[in-house]
Amino acid sequence: MMDPGGSVPGQIYVLITPAYNEGRFIARTIDSVLAQTRQPLRWVIVDDGSTDDTWDVVGRYAARGGFIEGCQRQREAGATYYGSNVQAILQGYARVKDLEFDYLGILDADMVLGPRYYEEILRRFEANHELGIAAGTYVEEVAGRWQEAFIDRRSTPKALQVFRRACYGQIGGYVPCPHGGEDTYTEILARLHGWQTWSFPDLRAVHQKPVGTGDGRSIWRAKFRQGLTDYCLATHPLFMMAKCARRCFKERPYGVAGLARLAGFAYGYLVHEQRQIVADARRYVRKEQMKRLRASLGLGPRLWQPVLSGH
Repeated sequence: MMDPGGSVPGQIYVLITPAYNEGRFIARTIDSVLAQTRQPLRWVIVDDGSTDDTWDVVGRYAARGGFIEGCQRQREAGATYYGSNVQAILQGYARVKDLEFDYLGILDADMVLGPRYYEEILRRFEANHELGIAAGTYVEEVAGRWQEAFIDRRSTPKALQVFRRACYGQIGGYVPCPHGGEDTYTEILARLHGWQTWSFPDLRAVHQKPVGTGDGRSIWRAKFRQGLTDYCLATHPLFMMAKCARRCFKERPYGVAGLARLAGFAYGYLVHEQRQIVADARRYVRKEQMKRLRASLGLGPRLWQPVLSGH
C-alpha cells in the first residue's frame, strides 16, 4: 500500500531544502519535486532569512496542503553563507526527526530534477545496503556554456544528497563549515564508519546557477573558496596538486578553475585557517587520497566501485 507521500514500505523519504534569496529559481525546483514518481513523506523548506520573495513563493505552495511545509529562520549576524545554510538544514531536520522514514534528502532551492530522480536513488539504495550516501550529478551554465559538474564519483554534492537514515545518525549529521565542504565532511565520516558513498551521473539535474556563487561570488572567487575548503578538510598537498592539474584541463573556465582552487588551498596554509575536521577523519582521508593517487598512477589497486544491476 502506498503511503501519503507516494513511497512504498522501506523506501519512505523526507526532504529538507535551505533557501536564501532563491525567489527566481525555487518555483521550478518545487514543481520538479511535485512531478516525482516517488514523492516524499514530508518536505521542509527553510527560508534562511531571505530578503527577496522566496518566502512568498514557498508560502503559496505550502498553502495548497500536501507534504510541503515552510518555515523561517533569522540569519545570525556575521554568519557565513555556508554556516547559515547548514543551520537552516539542522532546523529543518528538527521538524522531521520524529517521523518514520528510511532516507533523508537534501535539495538545494535552485535544482531542477528529472521526474524519476528519487525513485532511482531509492532503488540503488535498496540494491546496495552498504550505500550510506548517494546523489546524482548536475549540469550548469559556466562561461556561457552548459557543462556537467566535475564531480568525483565518491563525492555526493549536498545540493542533491540523499542519506540512508542509519548512516546520517551514525555520523551525527552535518557540521557547519564556514567555507563550505560540509557535504564532503559527511562523506569522509561515512566512509570512516564503513559506509559507501557514490554519485550516479545518469541521474542528472539542472542547476540554475553555478556552484559557489550563491552569495554573489564570481566564478574565480568561488573556485578560490573551494580550494580553501579543501585545505580545511585536510586534503593531502600531493593529492591537491594532482586534483588541480586535472581540473585545469577538465573544468571550465579552463586553467582558471584549477589555478584558483590551488591558490585558495595555499592561502589556507598561509593564514593557518582553522580546520573543523577531527583527527581520525583527517588521518583517514589523507590515507584514502594517497591510495587513490597511487591507483591513478598504476601503482596500486583501484578503490571500490559499486556493482548495481544495469549500471
